[in-house]
Amino acid sequence: MKQTRISILALFLTVFIYSCAPKPTLEVPEPYKKGQQYFHRVCSNCHGSDAMGKHTQAPRLIDEEYLAGNFSDEDIRETVLNGTDKMPSQKKNVTAEEISEIIKYLRYSQNAAGLEPEESEEDDEE
Repeated sequence: MKQTRISILALFLTVFIYSCAPKPTLEVPEPYKKGQQYFHRVCSNCHGSDAMGKHTQAPRLIDEEYLAGNFSDEDIRETVLNGTDKMPSQKKNVTAEEISEIIKYLRYSQNAAGLEPEESEEDDEE
């Protein structure tokens, strides 16, 4: 009887752990697939597989606060490389090319979610 309970518990834990592994949640066009793969490898443990954040662990990246007009591609690059007070540097985990692909994927995901950067006043004058 005890062996059966241990086997059931082991099976339950295996299924639970497997179901918690980050997985892509959105089929993206080919130009963004590399970025999605890199995001899932480097970022999704904290930011969620859909970049919508994980409770208080990390912020939602699909949010107006992180649109290009508020948080530039260079801001993302610097944050990934150098970290912040709440996020460790990912310098050892990602290349410059991979960061560029992650940024492309994030910008695509923001746009796909209906978020668009506000036009600047300079754009209005043209």
